[in-house]
Amino acid sequence: MQKSIEERAKEVMHLSGFTGDITRSRIEHRLRLADMWKIFYGSRILEIGCGQGETTAALAYAVGEGGFVYAIDLADENYGSPENLGTARERLMFSHFGGRINIDLGVNVLNDSFDFEPNSFGYVVLSHCLWYLSSQEELRDILFKARKWAPRLCIAEWDPRVTAMGQYQHFMSANIQAICESYHISDHFNIKTMFYPHEIENAMLACGWDITSEDTLEAYECQDALWEIDIVKEMFPRKISEQKNMPVKLKRLLLSQIYSLGDAEAAEPLPVFAATAERSGEI
Repeated sequence: MQKSIEERAKEVMHLSGFTGDITRSRIEHRLRLADMWKIFYGSRILEIGCGQGETTAALAYAVGEGGFVYAIDLADENYGSPENLGTARERLMFSHFGGRINIDLGVNVLNDSFDFEPNSFGYVVLSHCLWYLSSQEELRDILFKARKWAPRLCIAEWDPRVTAMGQYQHFMSANIQAICESYHISDHFNIKTMFYPHEIENAMLACGWDITSEDTLEAYECQDALWEIDIVKEMFPRKISEQKNMPVKLKRLLLSQIYSLGDAEAAEPLPVFAATAERSGEI
């Protein structure tokens, strides 16, 4: 009988060195994703956009001692809060999972020098990193390049399609960041491009991936909505006001939207779109 999500999350926390109820909720969500993706024991996985490594730990647990997870992220070791990526990498690499993972930071997957032999992995995984990409074109370039590295693709990202009023604040905070990214207000904020599920689906199909399953998951206990709202409310009014290239009317509209975000504690996270695909045709 398979252990419950809660039991497995406790094991992942213990084996990886993660602590805290907030992180436990994020681990539980990533274990649900791994279940939906049907990650096989003993698999080799390339994870693109690993961040602080919650998905990395969940994948390392899923593949077991006979598997391997190579996790990369474009950001450098100083990025991230409250724990930066360098600290998270060090803890994971010295944890029980250290023998089955490798984490490299400051890696641009689209650099010509970054490459693997065909079928070096069983899966390519992009988990909650798509909104960090600069454009839809960048996503397509990554999906096309990764096609030869593994026969299976797994994707998960927040779904902008609001299904409950409590999710509206999360949507608005993400939307404001994506609009501001068009004016290059700052490179230090999270969200650069909001992808809707149909855009992700179109990108996969256009790059030679046949979608085999997709689902919408809830992530009620995750704190991402609160974090994104707080970032927008605390930092964006000044950034918007100082922006010289943004039309005054748009500034006023965005500032009004920020004001209307209200109390972040009452917000709910958006649903999560998750999909799997298999490579089609020849490499």
